[in-house]
Amino acid sequence: EKFAVSICSVDGQRFDLGDFDDFFCVQSCSKPITYCLALEAIGEAVHKYVGAEPSGKTFNELTLNAKGQPHNPMINAGAIMCGALIKKGGAPSDRFDFVMEKWKTAAGGQKIGFNNAVYLSERQTADRNFALGYFMREKKAFPPEVELLDVLEFYFQCCSIETTTKSMTI
Repeated sequence: EKFAVSICSVDGQRFDLGDFDDFFCVQSCSKPITYCLALEAIGEAVHKYVGAEPSGKTFNELTLNAKGQPHNPMINAGAIMCGALIKKGGAPSDRFDFVMEKWKTAAGGQKIGFNNAVYLSERQTADRNFALGYFMREKKAFPPEVELLDVLEFYFQCCSIETTTKSMTI
């Protein structure tokens, strides 16, 4: 029902068409940002926990690579793992506030929202993501002292961030 295109050139020229001011949930578009934040937090050590190769499998496949890692940060298992590496050990609310502030900064200070209804829906229908989390925990893929339920909640929250195409293009 909605359509929008937003473009921002490297020198700041802007073009927006359609429903560019309407908010939408970023869902899996959060994965590259989560990966970047994990890289910012611990550098290339991210790849001790997440691979960098395509899996050839679906985005939510219950599988790990030969090293016992999620195949890459752009599948659910990889995004869950990257989330575990951001502000590891911090209070869940502080970790999410940190991510929201990073999204806002990346959007040039424009409003970034959160859709609680989507979050609750994600959480309610997350059997596969819970299975991925428990599978990774069983295989000892997570860093020590990771609270699995906090990591999964964090992943659902990141998928429930709201923005506009106008903000996203920045």
